[in-house]
Amino acid sequence: MASSPQTRKTAGAAPVKQFDAIVIGAGLTGLYQLYRLRQLGLKVRVYEDGDGVGGTWYWNRYPGCRFDSESETYGFSFSKELLQEWDWKEHFSPQPETERYLNYVADKFDLRRDIQLESRATAAAYDEHANRWEVVINDNQRARCQYLIGAVGILSARFTPPFEGVDSFKGLSLHTGTWPKEPVPLASKRVAVIGTGPTAVLLITEIAKEVDHLTVFQRTPNYCAPLRNAPVSPETQRRFKETYPEIHKRIRTKPRLALCTTSTRARP
Repeated sequence: MASSPQTRKTAGAAPVKQFDAIVIGAGLTGLYQLYRLRQLGLKVRVYEDGDGVGGTWYWNRYPGCRFDSESETYGFSFSKELLQEWDWKEHFSPQPETERYLNYVADKFDLRRDIQLESRATAAAYDEHANRWEVVINDNQRARCQYLIGAVGILSARFTPPFEGVDSFKGLSLHTGTWPKEPVPLASKRVAVIGTGPTAVLLITEIAKEVDHLTVFQRTPNYCAPLRNAPVSPETQRRFKETYPEIHKRIRTKPRLALCTTSTRARP
């Protein structure tokens, strides 16, 4: 039987909250883990660094940000009802729509009551004698649990190389992984983009429409195919909903869990 969340207080220390399981991160994985752990009867708390859910789709909001996998392959498959009531607007969904989808999921399954936002996990230690994890949140809160799940994903650690002169640069410097929520005025600006990976491909093609001059720094040539994005027609939407079992069966046989076919073109 699952235990109830309790608060244990020790002399001279802040209260320590008790849970069966703690999940770090409220992105796609974190939301799904919360849903599944609840089904198992566990008392769960999710700690999320940001002030909203969505993970990758909360933090990455740079111009042009969108799926590079087909929208019908990306949504959660655990709920037939969810699959039938959500309509994807584009074949490759843009960031605002995907963030809206994840907030819809959080509301539909009442996940928010077990999510604590603006709460960064700064340390975790395992007590072998007690068979419990102790997690430190925001450097001054503590919580204990038997099961600790890290759902921080592979895109949560932003990195800017120590470029010479970066500290003395007087202009505006941005990282795509921490793009501001408010619009960034790039019109008529001289802009440089470092890198030509998937993120840069999306960003460059969008901001090139408005900047005065764009310089792209590329280390290694990168191959990419046209996205060929388009709105999802009502007929296609119906086909998605009628064939979701087949779609999910197909993508589970693919290395990238997407319907696209891997290119066999040899590198130059």
